[in-house]
Amino acid sequence: MPESARIDRTLQQVADQLEQVRGQLGMLSSAIWQDIDHDDPARLEEGVRFKQSYNERRRSLEESMDQMLALLREYSPSLPESGAREPKGEVAGPEADEAPGEVQTTPVIDESVTVPPGASGLDQKVPFGFVLSGRTFTSASAWPLFYEALLQELYGRAPEKLTRLADAPGGFELGGRPLFARVPDSLDDPLPIADAIFAEADLAPQSLLQVIKRLISYMGYPLESFKILLKEKNRGTVETLSLAA
Repeated sequence: MPESARIDRTLQQVADQLEQVRGQLGMLSSAIWQDIDHDDPARLEEGVRFKQSYNERRRSLEESMDQMLALLREYSPSLPESGAREPKGEVAGPEADEAPGEVQTTPVIDESVTVPPGASGLDQKVPFGFVLSGRTFTSASAWPLFYEALLQELYGRAPEKLTRLADAPGGFELGGRPLFARVPDSLDDPLPIADAIFAEADLAPQSLLQVIKRLISYMGYPLESFKILLKEKNRGTVETLSLAA
């Protein structure tokens, strides 16, 4: 076997193994989260701390793997591009499944949409993160900042789809109020999400849950794949809230 062919084969094997590790990290992430006792506040809080550390190290490792794969492609341009931007077992950006030229409609928020019984007492609770498709994300403990973190993650996964909401005035609104806009003056309390994309932040927690519930579905994710991490203001007890109930 020519030396160049042997090197190409070895490079491909290394690239394949790196992609396998990426997928295994994603499956392990989901397994760790599912193994946490969500009914025991102390174990839930301990599990969330561990999951946050795991996510940070996993992110650093995947960035290093991306850099290594890019370096290998400099040596052998024939190596295929990575096909695992999202770890296996997690939902990839749904925009990849849209047909070219497909007309997408934006849903109007139905104010009769209910939220789970567990959402009661939200005035005494603050969010500190969320789980989306098996991955845990943390945020500042305030509803607008939590919403901002969620929207930026959704925008990072499917920028075209979220941008479409700002490009369709009146298509995604609550009580006649637009929820996304291209200019901040169109909103009461504009929250910057990306360049020339703003979201309405002046929403009570219950209304915000209605918006998020419809938004998660619009972006193409099952409601079962999304959970909000909550903490009680006084006692610090943590819990998860699913919008699928």
